[in-house]
Amino acid sequence: MPLLIAAHRDPRPTPRPTVTQWAARTVAGGLALLLLVGLLGLVPVASASSVPACTAGQLSARIARWGGAAGSRIADVRIVNTSFAACGLRDLPRVQLVSARGLILIRGAAASTTAAVHTVRPLGFLRTEVATSNYCGRAWTGPVTVAFVLPGALGRVVAMPVSATDTAGVPPCLGAPGSAGHISMHAWN
Repeated sequence: MPLLIAAHRDPRPTPRPTVTQWAARTVAGGLALLLLVGLLGLVPVASASSVPACTAGQLSARIARWGGAAGSRIADVRIVNTSFAACGLRDLPRVQLVSARGLILIRGAAASTTAAVHTVRPLGFLRTEVATSNYCGRAWTGPVTVAFVLPGALGRVVAMPVSATDTAGVPPCLGAPGSAGHISMHAWN
């Protein structure tokens, strides 16, 4: 005689998801879909123009070290977004070599208003190199550092020097007394 096995059916009805459970599943599914689409590159990434420009009050800079080459001095500089909001930092602000008392030893070209803009996340940083050459100006007081004058009315960021006595950024005079010095920077990266 064949053995019959009866299927067991649970007499309790299948519970329906609550509104909260339904909403959570819907949101999770939507997020998973956005992640998948984002990974495939189908969602545009926010451009730097969609974030407000960084102001000096949001930024802090520090010289990591100075190096030298053929009469030039080269600073490795980090700039940090110390705020809790992303902001856009334009390449090539006006750069200056400044003394402890704020004397501008060498002044760079005007800040660019058309260079590329980098989005700096909250507490994120960018770096650059600043090169100086030929300081034949008047006496100054250390420490020496660099400052970045942002375009428009966005302010000025003065970098913390390597130390309280640092003077490594002042290049030797290679020209006639009083001749103009030179300062420039690379784009932020």
